[in-house]
Amino acid sequence: MPLNQPIRFKSRVLFGGTLFTRDIIEIDDVFITLRQKNIFNQLKESVNIPLKNIKNIGINNTLTGTNIFVESLANRSFTGYGFSVKAAEKISEIVKLFNHTTKEKPFA
Repeated sequence: MPLNQPIRFKSRVLFGGTLFTRDIIEIDDVFITLRQKNIFNQLKESVNIPLKNIKNIGINNTLTGTNIFVESLANRSFTGYGFSVKAAEKISEIVKLFNHTTKEKPFA
């Protein structure tokens, strides 16, 4: 599943995200990345996980929004807070679709 440009999802305070730190999840051809930026739009933290190494993706619905947990085979993980349910489902769908297409055998 080649992507022309990265797909970006941003957390919102309305959905339970933090007021001063914004979580951004980007998905491209190779990585899923969590970036956390502060109110001055400066990068606070960034975690990259290769899409082919994703072991588990979890969605936790809270009262206000949704949290997304991504875990890799190398025991690296991250949690994004404050996303909409629709965005969380889309992220999960893209990752599962990518893993499904890369794990198929070309010659049976």
